[in-house]
Parts: sequence; C-alpha cells; structure tokens
Amino acid sequence: MERVVCLRTGQSGCIRGLKCINELTEQFAITVGNFDGVHRGHQHLLERLISRAREKGLKSLVLSFYPHPLRVLSPMQAPCELTDIKERSELILKHGVDQVVFIGFDRRFSRLPAEEFIRGILWDRLKCKHLVVGYDWRFGYKREGEIELAKELGREMDFEVEETEPFRVNGHVVSSTLIRRLLHMGRLEEVSLYLGRDYAIRRKVVGGDNRGSALGFPTANLQKTENLCLKEGVYAVRVEDKFLGVANYGIRPTFGGKKKVLEVHILDFEGNIRGKEIKVEFLKFLREEKRFSSPEELKRQIEEDISRARSLF
Repeated sequence: MERVVCLRTGQSGCIRGLKCINELTEQFAITVGNFDGVHRGHQHLLERLISRAREKGLKSLVLSFYPHPLRVLSPMQAPCELTDIKERSELILKHGVDQVVFIGFDRRFSRLPAEEFIRGILWDRLKCKHLVVGYDWRFGYKREGEIELAKELGREMDFEVEETEPFRVNGHVVSSTLIRRLLHMGRLEEVSLYLGRDYAIRRKVVGGDNRGSALGFPTANLQKTENLCLKEGVYAVRVEDKFLGVANYGIRPTFGGKKKVLEVHILDFEGNIRGKEIKVEFLKFLREEKRFSSPEELKRQIEEDISRARSLF
C-alpha cells in the first residue's frame, strides 16, 4: 500500500505514498476495478459514474490497482496485459473522469480486511459519497467483501452504493477475459466490437539488433511488450493514426529468439523515432509467426506481408 499513483486531467501525475491520497479535499463519486483494456463494459460503468457525480455535485474518481492482484498472489495464473498503467489512465481520463488513483497492489494490501477497505480507503481517504460498482464486485482480504456489506457500511457512513448490470454485446457479457481470449486467437474485428475501438498500445521505441534494417525493412522495436495478449504472428497496423505498417509479435524463431518482442515496420516513413512513444493500432492478423530457412526467404515473405497489408487498407 506504499505506492499510489494519482493522475489528474492535464497533469503528469505523481508516484508516492498515501500522502498523495490525503491531498484530496473534494468529495467523490467513485468506482473501483482493474479496468484493463477500458472496454465497453468499463465505459458503461464510467458513464454511470460521471452521470451520478454530476447529479450529486461531486467529482468522479476511478480507484484501481497495479499490478494485477494475481501477478502478486499467484504469478503463474496472472493474465496477460491489455493496457499498461499509463494507457489505462489515459483511456479512463479521456472518458471525462476527474481523477484516477492507482494503489500499488502488494501482499500487505492484499491482507486489508473488507471493512477497512471501505472505511479506511473509500470513506476516510477518498471522501466517497457515492459508490458505483459492477454486478460481480468483491473486495478486501480473500475477496471476502460482498456488495451487501458495502451497502450496509454505506448506510452507516452516509454514502450510497449503486450496483450496475452486466453490459452485453450480441448476447455476450463484455469482459477483459473475453477480449484477451479473442486477441490470443487473432480475432481483431471482434476485439474492436467489444472495445469500441481498434486495439492499440502506446510504447517507447528502443534499440534493437538491426536485423530488419539489414533485410531492407527497418523496424521500430517497442519496449515492455513481452506480456501482451496478442497471438504470435504478423499484423497489419496503423501507426500514429496515419501510417500503415506491418508488425511482428513473437520470438523471431528464424534468429533463435526466446523473448517475445513487438517490431513494427512503418511504410512510407523516414525519420528517427528512437526514444519516442508511438501508438500502434492492430488492424488485421495476417499470418502466424514461423521459422524461415534463410534470411532471403524471410525477406520474400515480408514483401508479401507488406503487399497484402497495402491491398487490405
């Protein structure tokens, strides 16, 4: 519980201890959750939160946790990541939320009793006056807290707890788990339907081994992509909302790679973007990653991938 990230609209944010929370002086309508991906189900919850905040003359606040609790409590069972903490914050704030607070999830925080989470965090530190939660929300140590407990404590402390219904698209409850599964299968069109936008990440370009340049196809190598939910393979992508590109996600078996990386060849682009963050939107899964017998064979395949991407978009 030592690390808290506070992000306000128009500010770069702060990373420090619970004093960051103590600086909040206004009263809030709050929702709580992981919000990985900020999909249409999350957006439905955010819209309800903002609406209630306006009705009651409150500010709106999203309380989340990072990393995912399973990454601390059971790393082998932790899910892949749809969005990192910065991407998640930007997506939430873009929907009009006033404040985003991330509590660093660690083993100490995981042992916080459910009642203390409501009294100590939501009520005392975050000044909660209205709580909006999903239909399956659980909280506190070993997820012992249920919505009825929150409502009971809310009545005692004079704040209302509102439970929202599941958000469905084509009969399916929209969830981060569903979107992760579809990404693993390369079904990007369905992912876009449930996200309400094309799946995208924004990461920093870092130095690579220059194998792409040696083949005649220089690539932007993106940082911190080993835990993405993408199916390993080649994609048609859009970069910075205007350039078409071809991206490879995987271990690069032709060159004996072992760690997953994302490399993007940006078409019709010249310039040095190393050290800069770029947005990459995934438009179409083109093919699975494979091992080639020679660099020349790989080069011919890349040419085919580029030709196909151009013909599709």
